[in-house]
Amino acid sequence: YFYIFRAVDEDRKTKYKAAVKIQRWFRACRVRAYLRHLSQMAILIQKWWRGYLRRKHFRETVERAYFIKKLKFYNEMAVRIQKMWRGYYVRKYIHNFYALKKYLKAISVNNEFVRSELQEYAEMKENEEKMKDLEKKEKKKKYEARKMHYLLSTEQIPGVYNSPFRKSPDPMELLLRKSKPLTHRKQQVKSPFADELYDWPTCKKPPAFVTALPLLPADRQKPQ
Repeated sequence: YFYIFRAVDEDRKTKYKAAVKIQRWFRACRVRAYLRHLSQMAILIQKWWRGYLRRKHFRETVERAYFIKKLKFYNEMAVRIQKMWRGYYVRKYIHNFYALKKYLKAISVNNEFVRSELQEYAEMKENEEKMKDLEKKEKKKKYEARKMHYLLSTEQIPGVYNSPFRKSPDPMELLLRKSKPLTHRKQQVKSPFADELYDWPTCKKPPAFVTALPLLPADRQKPQ
């Protein structure tokens, strides 16, 4: 009987150990499954919470951006309205566009008229200068002709400008024929009786009888 009881006791201990091992493994599996479930639930809660926060932040950002865009649009429209109104007010009451256009057109017409007048005046002055130059040249030519009158040809001797080999005389020859020769200026000689006869018209002093004639001045030139 001892061996029978010993075998039964060993079999019982073996089954007990197997049952304990099975329970330990099952309990470990159940605990790990529960912890895995808790971890998954925590992850899911964190995911939904973070998504909510991100959606809320994104919604606030979109609302802020939309508000800023709408404010900019309103400001731009207000500036445009102010610009149109100020332009209309300035054009109508301060700087009249049509009056300014009319004024500028009148100025352009006046400028064209003044420019044409100035052009005519400049042409007239230029013609006057040309006439003066021509007159100066003619006077100079006439003076030279009077100065060179001795070069005029005679009936016996032809002049320098009247060559016998020419068909017609030179224009200088014709000018020499028309011009008169230069004359020498006479020097004015002071009369020696001027000082004595100075008081004669006033009759303040009685006339004195001339007893001796004055001598002629020594610097008097000889007649040519």
